[in-house]
Amino acid sequence: MAVPVPLGTEDRIARLTLRRPESWRREDTPQADLRIGGDDVVLTVRSRPSDRTIAEEHTSLLDRLPGSVDGLLLVGVDVWTTADAPARLVEYVRPDEDGAVVGAHLLFVTGRHRVDLTIERPLSRMLATDDVVFAVLDTVRATERTPVRPHRDLEPLPGAPTPTVVDGPRLTAEAVTTLRSLAGRRWNPGLLRSSAGRELIDAGLVGRLGTLPDTTQALLAPWGEDTQPTTLEQRLPGGGESRLQAWDGTVVDGTEDQVVAAATPERVVALMAGRLGIGPAWTFPFRTGSLRADLVARRLGGGDSAPSLPADVAEGDPRLARFWTAPWTVSHLRRPGRPEPVTIVRAEGHGFARVGRTEAGATAFSADSPANVYRSVVRAVLGA
Repeated sequence: MAVPVPLGTEDRIARLTLRRPESWRREDTPQADLRIGGDDVVLTVRSRPSDRTIAEEHTSLLDRLPGSVDGLLLVGVDVWTTADAPARLVEYVRPDEDGAVVGAHLLFVTGRHRVDLTIERPLSRMLATDDVVFAVLDTVRATERTPVRPHRDLEPLPGAPTPTVVDGPRLTAEAVTTLRSLAGRRWNPGLLRSSAGRELIDAGLVGRLGTLPDTTQALLAPWGEDTQPTTLEQRLPGGGESRLQAWDGTVVDGTEDQVVAAATPERVVALMAGRLGIGPAWTFPFRTGSLRADLVARRLGGGDSAPSLPADVAEGDPRLARFWTAPWTVSHLRRPGRPEPVTIVRAEGHGFARVGRTEAGATAFSADSPANVYRSVVRAVLGA
């Protein structure tokens, strides 16, 4: 059960009211209607006249955000229902000179004004600050209350960006094994006599006399203590497989030929998010909360013919039926020390689902938002 977050201070400005922790402090700034900071969190409110609909303003925001900062990633969108006005919540991650920053952008319209409230904090503090950030967002109310009409058709969303490739030397599995065996060493003349060793020399990872450059020693550092990696394994719609393994500072990408490269934890989060296909998508729950365990296992396993949903399930849950028949990317996110992976399915054109526990012959299977999937990646790589 979540512990309630104490929000002891109320702020009232022309366009909205909200509650926040007493430890957060207001900051005077001419560039915003309101700015508040505390606990590594910065909240900013801006408003301007507008008679456009929430769909129009939201589409404009999604068009503008990725171009506003090079490398910004949209990780989720949602219809927000507690602001007493038509509203959307957009979550994003952007690079910064001090490290990646995660943001929650609450946008609402009143028919006369557009109001933008952003809450930003370091990516490294995302999970620790989620409860307070969303508690504050839940208290936001428009001072110009505006009826919220149900939308049968939500605005179209941009697609997920193309996954970023790992940039580094491509090696055979034998060469990677040989490279790992060098952890803790500075010189190995025996490398000159093996094909794997000569491959490492040709890739620039080992000197001509068998010496190990500083850059290679940095790559090898996580392997010196035999630590286990965080791993993302995927089965792709066409039947292919991919694997990305990440240690502290080093990644290995591939199942046969493999790319070895240096990568910060934040870079690993971005790589895995890209592989999962995280981007803005509307998320709606399935009516069905679980399915026969054997049926789910067969669908996850791939093969030439996917099993069909039982007719009564497909008829009673058309959203699940569409998800079930779309091409799947099945991802297993494995954390060191955790016996079971997080299993996530991305159905082409239909968003994400999470595969849960199996009990009494039934496996939990539920729709999940891209923002929650992103949090699973952050938890796996950066820790809870």
